[in-house]
Amino acid sequence: MEPTLSQVIDFIREFTGHRRIPIHEHSWLEADLGVTGDEGVDLLEEIAQAFDVQLYTEEEGYCNTFSLGENQYLFHGEGLDLFGIFRFINWLRGIPEPVVRDLPVGQLHRALVEATRHKGKGSKNAAC
Repeated sequence: MEPTLSQVIDFIREFTGHRRIPIHEHSWLEADLGVTGDEGVDLLEEIAQAFDVQLYTEEEGYCNTFSLGENQYLFHGEGLDLFGIFRFINWLRGIPEPVVRDLPVGQLHRALVEATRHKGKGSKNAAC
């Protein structure tokens, strides 16, 4: 059975503890709800388990599920770089700055629905 948007919102509300903040399909997990870093990964793992689907694979990570391009990520890291030293070192080494794409609740819902539909088909997709 495909998860409804209401079920996904209820799960996110319970996970984040946000009882009074309105959550709808256009709410951003990071910008609006403060879900970032390891907490974001935990949310994706737990919601996949709750709805008995697979969003992550060892070969592709979350790339295919959320249409992530090279050097794109869903959540900012939780590390602290007060003076920008790490960004500067990466710039010197020619490493591009990662692009973080905030995930709206509606897109997470659609990914869960799609994963439910493809559950058990075992389709392989190219990694990003």
